[in-house]
Amino acid sequence: MQENEKIIVDLAKQIYMDLESKELKKLAVDIMQEVANVKIIHEADTDGVKQDVSVLDGVNSLRKDEVVEYSDKQLLFQNCREVENDMFKIPKIV
Repeated sequence: MQENEKIIVDLAKQIYMDLESKELKKLAVDIMQEVANVKIIHEADTDGVKQDVSVLDGVNSLRKDEVVEYSDKQLLFQNCREVENDMFKIPKIV
């Protein structure tokens, strides 16, 4: 197994993702293509370009994100089809 595939397998295990060998090979190729794209973008000359956080003019009117501890897990998971390790288990759709 190539080093890239080993890294993908390790990541898949961490996020509870089950991959078949042909899916793994395709995913490795896709990720390497994305890495190549990022390298191209990284090489772009950005001297004199103003830093901006949004392409839209205006003020952010969204609420501030705040982490809140939720104590009633039964209530939280009552509408979920499947729960594993206190996390929502989402069916594979690929």
